[in-house]
This record gives sequence, C-alpha cells and structure tokens, in this order.
Amino acid sequence: MTQSQPGDDPVASSGDISPGSDAMQGGNEPDRVRTGWSSLWDAFARGVRDNMVGEVVVQAVRIGGMVFLARALRPQDFGLLKVLAVVGAFAVYLVEAGISEALIQRPDLRREHEVTAWWSSLLTALTFTAVLYFSAPWLASLMEMKDLTFGTRLLCIPVLLHGIAVCADARLHRELRFGAIAAANVLSEISFLTTALVLWFQGFPQWSLPAALGARLGIHALVLMAADARVPLGVPQLSAARDLARFAGTVMVGGLVTTGSSNVDYLLVGRLLGSTALGYYSMAWDLFRFIPDRLHRIAGLVAFPAFCQLQENDAELALAYTNFFNYLGRLVLPVVGCVVIAAPELLGSVYGAKWVSAAMPMRVLAFGLALFGIRGAMGLLYWAKNHPSFEIYLSALRLVLIIAGIGLTAPLGLAAICGAVGSVEAVITVVGQYLVCLLLGMRLREVAPALVSGLRIAAACAAATAVGKLIGGALSVQAPLILAFVAVPPAVVFCWLQIDEVFALARRALGGRLSGTMNAAQTL
Repeated sequence: MTQSQPGDDPVASSGDISPGSDAMQGGNEPDRVRTGWSSLWDAFARGVRDNMVGEVVVQAVRIGGMVFLARALRPQDFGLLKVLAVVGAFAVYLVEAGISEALIQRPDLRREHEVTAWWSSLLTALTFTAVLYFSAPWLASLMEMKDLTFGTRLLCIPVLLHGIAVCADARLHRELRFGAIAAANVLSEISFLTTALVLWFQGFPQWSLPAALGARLGIHALVLMAADARVPLGVPQLSAARDLARFAGTVMVGGLVTTGSSNVDYLLVGRLLGSTALGYYSMAWDLFRFIPDRLHRIAGLVAFPAFCQLQENDAELALAYTNFFNYLGRLVLPVVGCVVIAAPELLGSVYGAKWVSAAMPMRVLAFGLALFGIRGAMGLLYWAKNHPSFEIYLSALRLVLIIAGIGLTAPLGLAAICGAVGSVEAVITVVGQYLVCLLLGMRLREVAPALVSGLRIAAACAAATAVGKLIGGALSVQAPLILAFVAVPPAVVFCWLQIDEVFALARRALGGRLSGTMNAAQTL
C-alpha cells in the first residue's frame, strides 16, 4: 500500500490523496470512476470551506464574548455552566438516539426510513425532555449545586427542539450542505452571547450563562429545521425501524458512553473539589481543546460522510485517514507547545488575573491533551467502517481509567488530578490508533511518521514563543501587551513553515478562480 509522507499535502498534493488521482485509483480505472472520486473530494473541500467560514464568524463572536464574560463573571459561574453543558450533552445524545448517524451512514436510504426516523426522534425527544424536567432537583442534590435545578429546566425546550431537528440535520449532512449547518452554528453562537449579555446587564449574572446555553441549543435546532423544511409525512414502518435500529442503537450507546467518558472528570472535579476548582479545570481543558474542536467542526463533520463513501476501499481510506492525521498533528501540536510555555501570560492577558490559577492545570494536562487533539478522526473512521462499537470499548476504557485516576489522586489536589487525566488521554490515544490500524490493515509504525512534521513545527513554534517571552520579560512588558510577544513570533514561524499547504488547500476549496492569484503569491 502506498503510504503518504508526513510533509505531503493531504488535499491537493499530486499522487497522494486526491481520490481522482492515478496513485489512488490506478492507471486503468475508467474515467467516470476517477471523475466521481474527484467530485466527492471537491465537495469535501467546499464543505470544509463553508465550515471554515462559519467557524471564523462563530469564534469571532465566541472569543469576544468569552473575554468579556470571563472578566465579568466568577470562576464558579463557569463551573456551573460546565455541569449544565454535561447535562445538555447527555440529553442531546438521548433524544438523538443515534438516528442522525444511521441516516447518514445508510447507503440505500428510502422514504420509509426518513418517516420512521422522524416519528421516532419526536417520541424520544418528548420522553427524555420530561425526564430531564422532573430529574432536575435530584441532579442538583447529587452535585450539591442548588442553582442546578433551575438551570437544568431551562434546557428542556431547547432539548425538545433539538430532537425534532434530528432528521433535518441528517439530510443536510448527507447532502453535504454545510453552508446551512455553518449558518446554524453562527446564529446559535450569536444567540448565546446576546442572551448572556442581556441578562448580565439586567442584573441577573448568575443566570446569564445557563440561559445562554439554552438559547444556543434552541436556535441551532430552529435554524436547521428552517434550512431543511421537509417533514417526512407518512406512517412509520417496522421494517424501516429494524433497518436503522442496529446501527442507531450502537451509536446511541456509544454516544452515551463517550459522553460519560468525556465529561465524568468535570463531574468528579465539581463534586469533589467544588465549582471554583471546576472553573479553573474546565478553562484549561477548553483552551487546549479549542483547536481540535475547531478542526472537527471545520473538517471532521465533512470527513464522516466522505469516509463513508470510501468505506469499501481500505487503501484509499487509509491514505485519506493518514493524511488527515498528519494535518491534525501539524495544527494541534504547535499550539500545545506554545500554550505550555505562555500559559500564565495567555490567561492573564485574555481573561484577567483571576484566571492565572488555571495555568497549572494547563501545563500538567499538556502531554495527554496533545495526544487527545490528534485523535479527532478515530471515531469518524469507526463509524464509516460500521464498527461504532470500537468507540464504545475505547470510551468505556477511558471512563474506567478516569474514575480510578481521579479517585486515587483527588486527595492530592487539582494538580494530581490533571496528571492522572493527562496519562489516561495518552493511553487511550495509543489504544485507539491501534484499533484504527486493525480496521485498515495497517501497522502503528506506518501512522507514526505522519506526526514527524507536526513535531518539527511544534518545536520551532515553542522556541519562538520562549524567545518572545524572554524578550517581553526583559523589557518588563505587562499584560495585555505581553500577549503580542508570546503569540506573534510563533504565528509568523508557523505561517512561514506551512504556507505551501495553506495555498494548496485554498486552491482545492475555491477552485480555479483564484489559481492565478495563488500561484503569483507563492512566487513572492
């Protein structure tokens, strides 16, 4: 099997990844097959483009709003928000019931499948919304957070709307209509910030974040339904339910296990150390996950349907996965290296001096969360290969290890907990990558070289950050100006090292219209 090199461009380099290229299709493939793969990859690139535009707008709104809210509110307010976000995540997986993924994955989707899925999602949403409402006091007692009751009930209507929008969301993904999905993301983020600011200015700061979370979820669902205003009328069919049930059930169980695995540390830290410690811990996590989460929303959401269309050809899928893995390393690892060095300056400059205490959790978590960041495509590949159970096993292992690690280290404080969590993330990444190799007929040593270029870029960017920090310290530069000294040098180094890949991706996403401009820029 032809293997990609760590420095190859995963979208447009000749002879490596493009599904329409001879290296992947073979010189004797019919033109129509070659054209079909090329059309798929062009659609993938356009989807990445749409998601990228949406993410730029979303993050402009989110970062600006979060800077203000972090300075205006207390760390314990963000601790409550994190617990509500976990509750909302569980509720969303329960009302989705794996239906959306089953509709996307199924190769022979028929109308009776959509009709049955719509009625199933509606019934599931009504059921679990009622459960969420009546279980709110119990959740507040369990977490010893009295404000959790009202905050949980604020999520009920948005969760119901999300369940109703499941089929619309699946159709948009299946048809690669990521422009509409990007619009939903943008409008939901604007609603989050608007709601939070209005309540803060009206003198209700303690409810600004819980209400904003509900607004984000509800507006997102409404926009999806408006973008795909098709209600599949008809009578649900038992045979269609059977067709969807196995995959959907496995995905739902996997989603619940994954959600529990991904969030149990937040619940344990909040329960054992309190909402203030949880605020610091969640801030550290959120900053480290910023880049991986953005990559998932920009490219990962497009990768799943694209991987599904390559699911029968392990050679092509392996090449696509390896190059995607390479891209993740080149983007995630440099950011982690820079954040470790400049954590206090970053937190103090952006969020204010009261958040500098989160620098310690960030640094202790760094190694494990760097590996966490580069495993973003694993679950997508498990689903595409019709093995979502692999993610269940992996998440169950993480759940057990996280509970054990935090249980043993909690008496030693937050730093010890962060060390345990980081170690668990490293173990899970290695095991998960081994499962990917089993599915694709690869070996771990064939994937590892894809990280070499990312490690080199990370070392160069970290060195630039350290130099900038030393210069800023020698000049006695204070926050927020110190942020320029620790951020600009690594950004310049990163752009200098990655300029060819950026131009190649832009050419593929924007088509031939800007080819002349890109070529001229590359010659400068």
